Amino acid sequence: MAAINHPFGAAGRRILFPSPLGRINWWVVAAIVVVGVSAMLPVLQNSTATDDGFAIQRTRAEQARLNGEIRLLESDVARLASLTRIQRRALEIGLSPASSPYFVTVDEPGPAPAKLPAEYLPRATPETGDPEPWWQSLLKWLPLPD
Repeated sequence: MAAINHPFGAAGRRILFPSPLGRINWWVVAAIVVVGVSAMLPVLQNSTATDDGFAIQRTRAEQARLNGEIRLLESDVARLASLTRIQRRALEIGLSPASSPYFVTVDEPGPAPAKLPAEYLPRATPETGDPEPWWQSLLKWLPLPD
């Protein structure tokens, strides 16, 4: 009658039910993860390359638009700077060519350092002396006794 009070056997004894899957093999799980990641890498690279291609197209379109605006502004500057337009505008506002021009001579020298942009200053000419032989420059590096 003791079996009625303990239907599963002794109180300290556990009953193990067998797992239908068995033990998990972590090497197989890691291999599946590696294969999955390596399968996704080309997709991610293709997506990144496509995004970069669209960004390049947008940048080129913006560059073409800005170049067009620059050309329009250059044509406006050329039109506004033409001599005939300036003469016509001067006559419209009441200016006329001078009948007897005045010439002013200045005997004072200008400021000591020339205040001109570097592109208008004369270029410095480098000295064209004979260069020393290469072996003499090496001898300068060596500690020689006096």
